[in-house]
Amino acid sequence: MKKTIISLIAVIITTTTCAMDHDIDAQQWCRKVTMGWNLGNALESAGAGWNYEKYAWENIWQQNYNEWETAWGNPKTTQEMLKKVKAEGFNAVRIPVRWVPHADINTMTIDPVWLARVKEVVDWALAEDLMVIINTHYECWLEYYPLYSRKTELTEKLKTLWTNIANAFASYDGRLAFAGTNEVNAKGDWGLTPTDENYAVQNAFNQAFVDAVRATGGNNLHRNLIVQTYRCNPTMGLSHLTVPNDPTERRLSVEFHYYDPYSYCSGTENSYFYWGNAYADKGAITPDGNERSLTSLFLQVRKAWWDKGLGVIIGEYGCSHHYTTADRATQEANQGYYLECLVKEARRHGFAAFVWDNNAFGNGNEKFGIFERNNNMSVGCPFFVEGIRKGSLQEYEATVDYDESDPDVGIGGKVLWEGEKALNWGEGLQLKISASEFKAFTGSCTLVAYYRQDANASYEDLQLNYGDWTQFSCTVEGTPCDGNFSPRSYYGTTGATHITPFTVSGSVLTKLKTSGAVIQGFGVIMTKVVIIDKPNTAISTITNSPTPSRIYNLRGVEVKKPRHGEVYVVGGKKILY
Repeated sequence: MKKTIISLIAVIITTTTCAMDHDIDAQQWCRKVTMGWNLGNALESAGAGWNYEKYAWENIWQQNYNEWETAWGNPKTTQEMLKKVKAEGFNAVRIPVRWVPHADINTMTIDPVWLARVKEVVDWALAEDLMVIINTHYECWLEYYPLYSRKTELTEKLKTLWTNIANAFASYDGRLAFAGTNEVNAKGDWGLTPTDENYAVQNAFNQAFVDAVRATGGNNLHRNLIVQTYRCNPTMGLSHLTVPNDPTERRLSVEFHYYDPYSYCSGTENSYFYWGNAYADKGAITPDGNERSLTSLFLQVRKAWWDKGLGVIIGEYGCSHHYTTADRATQEANQGYYLECLVKEARRHGFAAFVWDNNAFGNGNEKFGIFERNNNMSVGCPFFVEGIRKGSLQEYEATVDYDESDPDVGIGGKVLWEGEKALNWGEGLQLKISASEFKAFTGSCTLVAYYRQDANASYEDLQLNYGDWTQFSCTVEGTPCDGNFSPRSYYGTTGATHITPFTVSGSVLTKLKTSGAVIQGFGVIMTKVVIIDKPNTAISTITNSPTPSRIYNLRGVEVKKPRHGEVYVVGGKKILY
């Protein structure tokens, strides 16, 4: 079902110096970023380990905190490095910054030596006319403790820290943006399932950050601010982010990070799974993501945040350099293709994307290096830069067509089953549909599945079988399906709710009239199954009324009180209210 989503405003961005002061809103700021780069593993490095239980640093190997910039093996940042970044076409830099222990953990007073160093690097970037983000990064004292028991203490500390940072940079122009936190994650343990408590405290961190910066006034009253989803995970943000209250209109962006699918982006030495249907003829394809899952997620992000007037920042993305000797050149081209698709899709929607570069090179995990900082900033992975450059040529689209997953395409059909049961192969729901249910259909029919993804499942599969348990072919919105349907690969999300139509025709329908059907699977919680001749369009009915005040939703139902930010039909045309 094709529908049109229209951005809240389509702006014309001027290129004058004046426009780069504080006359630029969050979406304009994002759209100006054509190629963004991360100065990774530099100002956020640490020369010690953090003890979660003791709430303190331990095993300190670099005693001088102000020398921690080189503690992870990278050289000190120079202006020449930033010149090289600019020369390769990048026009924005994200500078991750660790503040504690450079700031006192109790008072949040910042060491003037460290503050001067951060300012020096920011000044160099601005001198190259790069747009800049600074944040609080790897703040273990904060990020590891999204707990109600620590909420009051930590939000106050975060407020104090950001008051000090904001005051220090108060005179800087609108090219500089602030990002409140980084990847807040309980105990720093990625294996833990987030709780409502974790999400709520992250939301409190975001609000504390906005409150602190705005209270400093001056340029900071209009500075573009960036808030984060929990773990900087996009799907967790779509379901759990509460956008902070901001007294300044249209100066707020939401940040997430994108290393998806991680099985591909993290890199594995001596094995290779290609990403994307465009490389399906080259070898085994990564099973948990492709072009469709990328575009689907970004469209959901656009609808949730961008089209409500917020900017969107992809603060980190990247692909670890990995290959086998069998076909290294094709595999490197595939990684460039992945980055091209990602940046292209970001640019299409106006999102600002910053590639992660940790100056690590080789083959395998965590090899995200692009510029060789120890070798005059030569480009170590030119296929990365080429992919980003190609993607950056995409223009912003104020209006995009998209396949929405939520319109009720099963309206008017026969409900075959309704409830709430998990698919868990033999231990879960195995829904049997009698052959008699298919008798009345000729040519084709559609089974419409209503369900939500289990966010805690390692994978998801909806399997459609004949009554004899052999799988049957179908189509999903015209796309062939072999009877094994992965919501995660198709929609690019976890934990979301969907309505998916599976259409059968020809010999498949003939056999179903004899054998019936069975639906089973894993990682999916079913709520309803409907059988229908043909899926409804997104607008099931509409009156071509000459009265412009008649407003309909996308199911053709008249709406008396339309909601701001939603798409409606007025006079036969779709509009954003």
